[in-house]
Amino acid sequence: MRKMKKMISVLLVGSMIMASLTGCGKKDSGDSSTGKSNVAITLLNSKGEIQEGLETIAKRYEAKTGVSVEVMACASGESPFQKISSMYSAGNPPTLAILDTTDVKELAEEKAVDLSSEDWIKEVEGLTTEVNGKVYSFPFCIEGRGIIYNKTAIEETLGREFDPSTINSYDSLKAIFEELKAAGMEYPIVISKEDWSLGAHQLQYVYETKDGANGWEEVIAQLKSGDLKLADYDRFEQFVQTFDLLKEYNINNPEPLAATYEQDPIFLAEGDAAFWFNGSWAWPNLLEAGGEGNEYGFIPYVLGNDTSDFANNQIQACASKQVMIDKEKASDEQIQAAKDFLNYLVYDEEGQKGLVEDCSIIPVAANNAFEPSDPLGQAIKQAMSTDKVFTAAAIVPGDHWSVLGAAMQKYLAGESTKDELEKSIEDYWTSQSE
Repeated sequence: MRKMKKMISVLLVGSMIMASLTGCGKKDSGDSSTGKSNVAITLLNSKGEIQEGLETIAKRYEAKTGVSVEVMACASGESPFQKISSMYSAGNPPTLAILDTTDVKELAEEKAVDLSSEDWIKEVEGLTTEVNGKVYSFPFCIEGRGIIYNKTAIEETLGREFDPSTINSYDSLKAIFEELKAAGMEYPIVISKEDWSLGAHQLQYVYETKDGANGWEEVIAQLKSGDLKLADYDRFEQFVQTFDLLKEYNINNPEPLAATYEQDPIFLAEGDAAFWFNGSWAWPNLLEAGGEGNEYGFIPYVLGNDTSDFANNQIQACASKQVMIDKEKASDEQIQAAKDFLNYLVYDEEGQKGLVEDCSIIPVAANNAFEPSDPLGQAIKQAMSTDKVFTAAAIVPGDHWSVLGAAMQKYLAGESTKDELEKSIEDYWTSQSE
């Protein structure tokens, strides 16, 4: 992945240029499939919150082209890699699959269609996932994560204006928690118990904040070799300090593992809590929880007390989900139909709009001039435009979130010590080098 300024230039400057043109970059993308009413393809969706939106897009696409797109959902809590691996084992893989970057790298050369010559490559410059110089997947969306705040709830509770830019250190986060508690909000933050949230989206800050670019590669390499001990690594110490604070003020305390992901957004939407650790993908959950009418945004997952530290001033955001096309079982006709569907999402105004408005995502393609309509997407896009994001995205094994997510769950519940958490992480990584 190229430097953040390159990404901003591609995504934002390119979008502004295209916005000034008529037609929204419209291209004859769907016509190549028109009339192929006997073609049916499947799409594995690992983003449960956009299932309904994808189904809406699929219906429009079928009405336009005659091609049936069945959207298949991963089960709740099931990793995309586990799901697609089981489907391959059963001999019925999906035609297209929305996966994590790690999964694509694992499957690419053996299972995926080479997409290196597709026209849309120029629209996603610097954001593709390559394996041995070839592109095997389409970058589906930009996602950002951090601590979501409900500005409305904070200001109503405190009776004063809230400036999110003032939360740029451990001490400032602790101070706002204490102030909210003193004003009657006993538990100001929601921490979800899901292994993917704990084991990927939170724990990976330990790797990704090494230097904001590719420092995670060095951290992981040293963990694999055993040369890095977490007790001597300042980012891990800072991470645990922050996580301990979140544990203390978690609205799901004192039974954090009894929490439900359905209830968590309700706490934030209704103002019972003021913060929720999550990402831009969580807007559909907040919307369903009745969250319209509140003002939302992101503060960083603060690490330590250096207010000049990039980790305390920027939100993590990257092209996090990738779409690959199967070459093992898909027919030539299905492969072409899958390629046509991706072109529809990139070049057809209807497809562009569907991604943004029906799925509430930040599109990767520079020619998509539609702006996010939801407050979380808008917050990430604004952060990108003001140099307030870092793009480091650690590539980890497919079982990372389940194995270390379980270790994080034990620590969240007070069932393990910091030393035991350290050992779990170190043992996991040294086992990867065997």
